[in-house]
Amino acid sequence: MYDLDPPNMKAQFNSINSANQSIKLSVSLSDKLSNNKGLSDFQYNKKIIFKYSFNLSNSHLVINIYTVNSNTNHFNKTVLGSFVYDLSLKYSASLITVNAKNKADLELLVFGFLQKDFIYSIYKKNTKKSKYKTNFKLSKNYLSLLNSLNFLKELVSEPSNIIYPASFVKRTQSQLNKKNVNIKILNKENIKKIGLNCLMAVSQGSKRDPMVMEFTKKNIKKNVDILFVGKGVCFDSGGISIKPSGGMEDMKWDMAGSAVTVSIIKYLSEIKTNFSYAGIVGLVENMPSGSAYKPGDIIKSYKGINVEVLNTDAEGRLVLADIITYGCEKYKPKIVIDFATLTGAIMVALGQHYAGLFCNDDKLSDILYQSGQDTNEKVWRMPLHDDFDKELNSPFVDLKNIGTGRYGGSVTAAQFLQRFVPKDTKWAHLDIAGTTWKNGGDIMNNKGSTGFGLTLIADFINKYFKN
Repeated sequence: MYDLDPPNMKAQFNSINSANQSIKLSVSLSDKLSNNKGLSDFQYNKKIIFKYSFNLSNSHLVINIYTVNSNTNHFNKTVLGSFVYDLSLKYSASLITVNAKNKADLELLVFGFLQKDFIYSIYKKNTKKSKYKTNFKLSKNYLSLLNSLNFLKELVSEPSNIIYPASFVKRTQSQLNKKNVNIKILNKENIKKIGLNCLMAVSQGSKRDPMVMEFTKKNIKKNVDILFVGKGVCFDSGGISIKPSGGMEDMKWDMAGSAVTVSIIKYLSEIKTNFSYAGIVGLVENMPSGSAYKPGDIIKSYKGINVEVLNTDAEGRLVLADIITYGCEKYKPKIVIDFATLTGAIMVALGQHYAGLFCNDDKLSDILYQSGQDTNEKVWRMPLHDDFDKELNSPFVDLKNIGTGRYGGSVTAAQFLQRFVPKDTKWAHLDIAGTTWKNGGDIMNNKGSTGFGLTLIADFINKYFKN
């Protein structure tokens, strides 16, 4: 018999580890709803995404999936793959075959399966990054997105003795497509000469030198359409204002904002873009020592604003202040989007399911919000207001690095950053402290790093620039 399936209309996954028993899973994907009344609903947030039937016979599982949601966004399509992956694990399937009539639907299902089938557990014996392998070929853009997403998760997952400023730079350089992007590295001497004093202050308690990475699309030097900025505190002990020991190990991923930024640059360097872009990340460690900066210190920022440090654990905003100012001065962007695991306060407000979005432009905010909904990398707009901004004023210095009292910490942090954004520049700040890491995983990601931010921006640029 000839294979009647058209090319690329079938995907197959094989278990990497040999199983004790051979269990096969056959999946049929259809965009037409069946009249079968015995179908089960797959719901998310009280909305039916698809219906399915499930049968088990003689070590052979058969699943028929019928998409019913007219909203064909990225999440609704890729969650099919996550669903198939979870069932494959539940029943220890050694061979999974997926048949579909629509190539685009099949590709997104495969993407969702592969996204969920990634866990960075390389330091555990006899473990691999994935449980399945496939010979299905994703299209260039989706393959670039998946590889960039896995690179992001890898960076965030590594401990701080492996990923620190110098090693972050080295690993990132090896990942970027240098044919389409320029890279510039600033070492400690460069940073000091330029006058990024706030960034320098945060790093001065560590034996590891700070570094800054700059990225630009080839043949573009300034007046870029968009600048991406990332906080890269490779370990945050809190400095002299030291954090409690419980949970401090999680601060290995306080560089997630910079990981998001470089993963975006990696993705953009591998696809065709109709807009210009640049990126900048500030890489430091915040450590206590005899040379560490201290509460009460006053630092002259790159912008010339004198900042009084009242808490050395409010360090991310100091790093971002300098690189936002420097990046905007050098690249003159129309839009700035920064990413940072900036405050624990945002987790009090929004938990781990939404990132905090602070924005000075309604259109920019609306599109970011919609992209969050369409990718399930959800964001919620938080307030920016002079009443919060006034809390940062001081009778003795231009600006304090924390607000008054314990309330509204994520807002005053954003207000601090806004002081360093040029007046007529559209700006969005994403506080991803709650969304960047989940010990139990989530609907689209395995345990650990979620890779939050990259898929959101990939969708955003398609909407905003109609890329």
